[in-house]
Amino acid sequence: MYIFLKNVFFAAVKKHIMKKNLILSFLLFFYFGVHAQEQRDFSKYEHKHAFHKPWIGNNKFLTDYLQEIGYENQSLPLYSVPVKFYVFGKNNAPDIQDVKETMQNLNSLNLKNNTLISFYLADVKFVRKKKFDKFGYYSQFPFQSFLRHDKNVMNVFLVSKLKKPGKKNKNLEYTGACNNVNHTVIISSKNDASVIAHEVGHYFVLKHPHKNYDKGKHRQEAVNRDVFRGGLFVRGRNCEICGDGLSDTYAQPHLVKNTDRQCNYLSPDLTDRRGDKYMPQLDNIMSYTTGKQCRRNFTPMQKAVMLYEASKKKNADLWQLRRTFADEFEPDFSPQIATLLKDKILQDHNFHKTVLKKNKITDQDVDFMRFTIGKKVNAAKSRIVVSGKAALKAEIFYTENDDLKVFKEFSKKGDEKLEISLEGFSSGSYFIKISEEETNPDNNETLSYSITLDLDKEENNIIK
Repeated sequence: MYIFLKNVFFAAVKKHIMKKNLILSFLLFFYFGVHAQEQRDFSKYEHKHAFHKPWIGNNKFLTDYLQEIGYENQSLPLYSVPVKFYVFGKNNAPDIQDVKETMQNLNSLNLKNNTLISFYLADVKFVRKKKFDKFGYYSQFPFQSFLRHDKNVMNVFLVSKLKKPGKKNKNLEYTGACNNVNHTVIISSKNDASVIAHEVGHYFVLKHPHKNYDKGKHRQEAVNRDVFRGGLFVRGRNCEICGDGLSDTYAQPHLVKNTDRQCNYLSPDLTDRRGDKYMPQLDNIMSYTTGKQCRRNFTPMQKAVMLYEASKKKNADLWQLRRTFADEFEPDFSPQIATLLKDKILQDHNFHKTVLKKNKITDQDVDFMRFTIGKKVNAAKSRIVVSGKAALKAEIFYTENDDLKVFKEFSKKGDEKLEISLEGFSSGSYFIKISEEETNPDNNETLSYSITLDLDKEENNIIK
């Protein structure tokens, strides 16, 4: 009986060892299969990928995608994305003007790069607690990003200071991050315009061009675009697999250590592990240059990735309900962030649809503007002119005890021009609210209008 049990025991152990060896052999085969081949001439190899984004090892997918969606012929954004802000902190915390500036920064860089993605402010929530004055990168951010998360919009956390623990991080200010699990973006306020564009790039799965720059030869992106990488599950050009997986973002080291604040590259002799000198793109928004003002551009393939990922978001159909570029005055949905109307300066505004919870759409978008009538203005000869195809309603308010009181109401249809006489207006500050008069939830047409404040100043009172 003892010998029988002994034999059974050793047979089980042998079987277990053989099973482990089989698994180990497979893993070693996988590792060397993935990393073993590296050649300069890759033209004879077929693309092969698995468990990756479709452009990994096959950047032609991205150029074909841009052609498929007619990128060059698009005159409007393909997606208008609603953004919900959570503003954290109590003392010296960000305010509504910081929200507005952040949104304008995001839209300006996306418009400049013609990403065909526009963003508008859907909601703002203030979390005024002292414990959030210094927001914890590893502690508060992960927890709060799950606690405060609206699935129908892009969620952005705005904080005063973003801190990491540890002595080496004591005096460092971190500007932003993106939670890769639920894709919540966090940034600190009063930073360069590229910070929000960079983190939103991560939201659309863009990676850093320097990813794995300090890893082994097989994981580091090669400067040479023709280096081939083969393997069991992925093969193709090294530049289409390593780094950020995009061939038109050149291989680069960690640029914080190799650039100055004036956008100069400080390491011209630095090479990759194959001995080729780096030629980094210092203007790429996804880079880590010391001077963040250097970062102003996306590459064509980065834009293709963003558009493809936008099309795969669950709310992509809602983001296409009212495709419009966010105008330069957005957001302006409340008196607190109203746009200033300047004398004889034309302003062009757009209306958009706002996505709410449970995929409902608001009846209308609203724009607030403010203007002032001075003592040297002849109100009887002054006016506000509103033109454009949109049917809209205009309401003018004055302030009384910090409350807004309706002073006058106007409306216009279709192509009509609305001229609002300021006769009877006394000197002081006013708000004008413009909203859609007629709405259609299924209307994808871009609705826009122009507005001008035309003040008549008495010549003998003008100070020269």
